[in-house]
Amino acid sequence: MSDTHSLLKRIAAFRERLESTPPLIKASVEGEPAITGSWLASRADLIAPLIRQFADVDANAQPLPPHITTRVRQLLHDARELVATQRTITDDVFFIRLASGNDDGSEHDPLVRYHRGTVAATDAALRLTQSFPASAEFQTRMCDGLETMLKGVRDRLFVANRALDQRRRDWGRIERVARLLCDVQARRLVSYSSFADVAEEIIADARQGVPLRFPTAPASSVARFIATHAVTAAQVVARLAPHDYEWASHAITPVAAALMMDVGMLAVSPEILVKTTDLEPADRSAIEAHAAAGAELLRNVMPEIGIIGDAVAAHHECLDGTGYPYGLKGEQISSLARLLAVADTYAAAAADRPHRPAHEPRAALTETLTQAETGRLDKDFAELLLNLSFHPIGTVIELTDGRVGVVVATHTSRANLRATTRPVVAVLADVTGAVLPRPEVVDLATAEFGGVLRALTTAERRRLLCDCYPDLC
Repeated sequence: MSDTHSLLKRIAAFRERLESTPPLIKASVEGEPAITGSWLASRADLIAPLIRQFADVDANAQPLPPHITTRVRQLLHDARELVATQRTITDDVFFIRLASGNDDGSEHDPLVRYHRGTVAATDAALRLTQSFPASAEFQTRMCDGLETMLKGVRDRLFVANRALDQRRRDWGRIERVARLLCDVQARRLVSYSSFADVAEEIIADARQGVPLRFPTAPASSVARFIATHAVTAAQVVARLAPHDYEWASHAITPVAAALMMDVGMLAVSPEILVKTTDLEPADRSAIEAHAAAGAELLRNVMPEIGIIGDAVAAHHECLDGTGYPYGLKGEQISSLARLLAVADTYAAAAADRPHRPAHEPRAALTETLTQAETGRLDKDFAELLLNLSFHPIGTVIELTDGRVGVVVATHTSRANLRATTRPVVAVLADVTGAVLPRPEVVDLATAEFGGVLRALTTAERRRLLCDCYPDLC
């Protein structure tokens, strides 16, 4: 049972104890119950008797109690709709999966805690209705408070539904890629169009300005671990390709290639992938075999992939000849393979790995640019990462004065790197960590003082913003 269901049961038990005392608003229609204490823990349709008493009026209904105003009836009707929406989230199969915890045994998704707070807020609002007096004047005053509380609940439900949809899309996309990679590994019939369809979705997200996210998955679940990295690298490629003259007009090819490039990793033992210490020579050889093995698999299962097969085989080659599996140099490495290598390096650095936590985007970009400067990666493709900026849209950051915000827009310029490091930020919390009632937008590029200190870790985001911004956690 999810934590939300448990909270609902505790609320029900508490409210049942309240029933031993006379209700402040009594049922004035014979046969109709007063406000009781157990309906919130049951299905939303169990509040129907209450709503019929105060809201569902027709020509054949008995007269409403004269001390209940029209505004009270409307607010109770609104509350019924909110509880129904709340129940839809609680009973959602995907939400239940989130509430049950992660596959690796870690804590449940912060969205669950956020929704639990919404349930509690709704209960607090509905408790208020039990204290409504008969005086219309006092009802008006109390309705102001009840209306504000219900508006807060409505806003939280909107955020929860949006965050739930986002998580469902991300999870479903990773699952689709994981199944496709497993099918290729098992040499089952797979068409290139299956990968191209996912690539088109990722490209559409990039065109619409959807923030670049770096999801994680436990390495013990090999297929999901590989697919998660593949989707992240594909998101990076989708944001680089439009800025390159060669790939701008047909970005599906490199994005689909990014989804396929690590299929050979499925043959690597999970014990190697979860290692937190330095790899043994045999372990390193097993990992380095994945590029050529994956290319061979793809060519056998999808002969129509053409240049993608060669790029997959070469996506770990380095311009200086220090890469694998063939030690190719310079122009021996195709343009597609060079692009994949840059996206692969950046995506890997910006995500959690068993042996290290994720680098913040600024550090991941710096590391990739450094490898390009030393001759390992293609400089032109690496410099395209500047279009993401040092702090991509959606990055939660701490400013130099201690405030916390999220990047909502970036300044991209290869000629002015200072502007690239000073994005437009929606400030969410003050220097004490208190969340602001509304975001304050600041363009750091035009600010006389201050800048970005660092990006927050996942744990820090959850601790600070979980109760107000679950979509950023």
